[in-house]
Amino acid sequence: MSSFKMFFSADIHNSEIVFRRFLSIPKYYDVDVLILSGDLTGKAIVPIIDLGGEKYQYTFKGKTEIVQGREQLNNAIDELRNRGLYTYVCTRNELEELRNKPDEVDKLFKKLISETIQEWVKDIEEHIPREKEVILMPGNDDIFDIDPIIQKSDRVIYPLGKLVELPLGYGMISMDYVNPTPWNTPREADEKNLMKMLEEKTKLVDRDWRKIICCFHPPPYNTKLDIAPKLDKNLKPVYSFGEIEKENVGSKSIRKFFEKYNPLLGLHGHIHEAPGMDKVSETIVFNPGSEYSAGILKGVILELDRQGLKNWYRIG
Repeated sequence: MSSFKMFFSADIHNSEIVFRRFLSIPKYYDVDVLILSGDLTGKAIVPIIDLGGEKYQYTFKGKTEIVQGREQLNNAIDELRNRGLYTYVCTRNELEELRNKPDEVDKLFKKLISETIQEWVKDIEEHIPREKEVILMPGNDDIFDIDPIIQKSDRVIYPLGKLVELPLGYGMISMDYVNPTPWNTPREADEKNLMKMLEEKTKLVDRDWRKIICCFHPPPYNTKLDIAPKLDKNLKPVYSFGEIEKENVGSKSIRKFFEKYNPLLGLHGHIHEAPGMDKVSETIVFNPGSEYSAGILKGVILELDRQGLKNWYRIG
């Protein structure tokens, strides 16, 4: 092997159609390694009320829909899942009970998330050829319940806490945590603690840093990859002269880390609106961006030879 290709994507947020497109990548692209990096899971449940007589009702984005029969129900569930939403079919009484029991809602949410990740791991095991290396990593939005599910697979690689061996002597280290966000997600840390976590990962590195790829969910600060809408205290976009103001929201610790160690590549996600490529010191960094709610799989294909990055291009 004189070179190998990797496909990298991130932030699919439970979109079933985007995941299906990820599964099909080996059919259309000659890649050796596939990386699906956090955030893997969705953010909301849409209850579907069983009205009886095979009639069902649900509300999405303020619009109430009524469907008749199992076929229409399944079509509605598919459409919602493709947008990254979980669905729960229940009676009106069951829904009222849930509204009064937030702990039960949380339990249901975790159950739906875990079941989906179990299905996805099984689909990878069954549909992606075994000679392809598949890496599945959580991100800041993902609950910790999904980690053991990925770890149990003897086919899918869970990359956290290890150096993942790649072809031609390359290795990959990974991090799921991000710098603080306004949403208080499960995997966040301040920059001081992020730097400690990053330095701890250097203990995994047993080769030249130019042979190291860093799959870190947040992008480095002050690059083309971390530009997002500026938000006010109510989490609404800030406008100036009719246009949304933008700001850099990436991790300063990751930037310092790259400037210090100069790994070959940085693979990032987290900021959906900022796809692209940039450079921090000698490290080339990528963010494929995300349009999961539109059903689009966005990704980057990178070809590496023994000297480094030979070629790359975006899809989606």
